[in-house]
Formats: sequence, structure tokens, C-alpha cells
Amino acid sequence: MCGQPTFGETEYEKNQSFNAITAWLHSLRYKNILDIFSSLASSRARRICVVEIGCAHARLFSVLDRQFKIDYVGIEIDPSSARVAGERYGHKPNFSLIHASAVTALDAIVQADIVVALETLEHIPERDVVRIIEKVATIKPSLFVCSVPVEIGPAIWAKNIGSLLSGYNRHKEYTWLETFWAGLYQLDKLPPHGASHKGFDWRWLAQTIRYNMRIREIRRFPLQFFPSAFSTSVFIVADPRE
Repeated sequence: MCGQPTFGETEYEKNQSFNAITAWLHSLRYKNILDIFSSLASSRARRICVVEIGCAHARLFSVLDRQFKIDYVGIEIDPSSARVAGERYGHKPNFSLIHASAVTALDAIVQADIVVALETLEHIPERDVVRIIEKVATIKPSLFVCSVPVEIGPAIWAKNIGSLLSGYNRHKEYTWLETFWAGLYQLDKLPPHGASHKGFDWRWLAQTIRYNMRIREIRRFPLQFFPSAFSTSVFIVADPRE
């Protein structure tokens, strides 16, 4: 019936659980964020104030709310994703949503214990990412945590060939020549990065974060001992500079 809440899986969510490998890889960000929150909660008696940039359907809220005492603010620019998140969790007193660009939405955030951006910053033009990182640094959360895919080096060859063989569609974003050059770190031979995976360089993001905050650690998925050249994604944990 029109107007009823949408609680079924969206296409975005179906893609994230396309097969067992895809579902496992996407689950790693939540496994690691729970690890971060366990440490954060042990050092605080009060509720944890969480801000999520690019919250999509606010799955992170659902994951955290089951285990921790949180006050959550999601920021989402996409109207469809924001609507689904509001329908699912808008009734919860500790959930709020800002339907706007993070560049402007962060101006309304005065304080946060942790700011999170999971698989989001690669979908934002780089000039805006710089503004976002600067604003997060100004808010001075105890932690800033983000995860982004590795789209350079041999990892992109494995990811796009694996996508083709499994019937997934992530490789279709690239031509095979672009995949070849990205695997050799030759991003000048690709179009400039916009709001897609193609042309994204996680090392640039890490340096931008490092300039504004202190990076505590960089975790590599799926296995920490893999070098970044062979990792599917990286998980960056930073805190404010004194």
C-alpha cells in the first residue's frame, strides 16, 4: 500500500549481499566498528554521540543500537536512502536524520564522540571531501573512522575480474583498459575521480586526514597482514590533534 514503511531489502542492500564473499567483505566494516565502539563505551559512562556521514539506510544505527547506548545523527543526501532510513528508525528517540550534503550538514554538529563514514567518501567529489575532513577536525570528535575501497594497484585487477566471474556488476564501472592502468597506479590514464569508485586513490584521502587529524591506525581488509596493494578496502581511525 502506498505510504507504508519500506522494510524489505533495497537494491543497494541486495548488492551488498550479492553472494557469500561480497556479504562477508561488506560485513568487515561493521565487525571493526563494533570493536572500536567496545573500546569507546568502556571509557564512557554516558551515552555515545554518533554522527554518520553518508548513512544510506542507517544500518550502522541498527547495528550499534542493539549493543550500545547511543544518540545517533545520520547525514544522507540521497532522498530515497534518507526516506528508507526515516521509515525504519524515525520512531526511535535516539535517532535523527539530516537530509543534506555533509558539507553543509556538519555545520549543525557542535559535538560528537565519534564521526563515522563507511564506504562513503569515495562517492563524494574530492573538493568536498577536503571540506568535510576540515569540518570534522573542527568538531573534534574523540574518533573519526572511515572505510573506503582500494581502487588502485593489483587489488583492482582481482576485484574487477572477480566481479566478472561471479556475475557481479562492479567491474562495469571501468573499461578493461582502465582496470589495467589503475592496477599499475597510472591514474592519469583514467578520467578524474568524481563520485564513483573509478579513479579514487585512498592514499590521497589518508594524507588529507593526516593533515587535519592524527591517524591512529589503518586496518586493511580482508586481512590485516595483506599489503594495501592486495587489500579490498582500508579502515582508517583518527583522532584530533592537540
